[in-house]
Amino acid sequence: MSRIANYCAVCGGRLIQQRHSGRDRPFCQACQQPTYFDPKVAVVIFVLRADKVLLIQRAIEPGAGKWALPAGFVDHDEAPEDAAIRETLEETGLHVTIRKLLAVFPKRDDGLADIAIAYGAEITGGGAKAGDDAAAVGFFAAGQLPPLVFYPTITLVAQWRAGELALRA
Repeated sequence: MSRIANYCAVCGGRLIQQRHSGRDRPFCQACQQPTYFDPKVAVVIFVLRADKVLLIQRAIEPGAGKWALPAGFVDHDEAPEDAAIRETLEETGLHVTIRKLLAVFPKRDDGLADIAIAYGAEITGGGAKAGDDAAAVGFFAAGQLPPLVFYPTITLVAQWRAGELALRA
């Protein structure tokens, strides 16, 4: 996702592109303030039930119609673990408990996150029902997976299928 800034958040002056801190950045000549763009952080949740992986079908772009692990953005005042629990409930109707940090992924595809933090979780309640930006929710066996989208989902599901993903701490 590209980021654009035309005006300074400090003084409202018009920004120009200028070399600062080793790279070209939006820079305010009036108050000498560079603009830094913070990375967009998402969480990804890997859940198994009866040797089947929990996936959601994307209702919106990017990846509309394809399937992914439940995921979403971390709010500015939220712990990543709390975001993972919230996003799972919003997208699937399921309550989960985080069991393990699985991986941290850099941006490697057309997803909107710059950094994705993946957790292994266990279902503790609720009922599977699509919500938020999910068109459908399903549990899939390793040999019956639908078309997947997003680097973290594709990587984690491949590791699971290969027996390389340890979900317990």
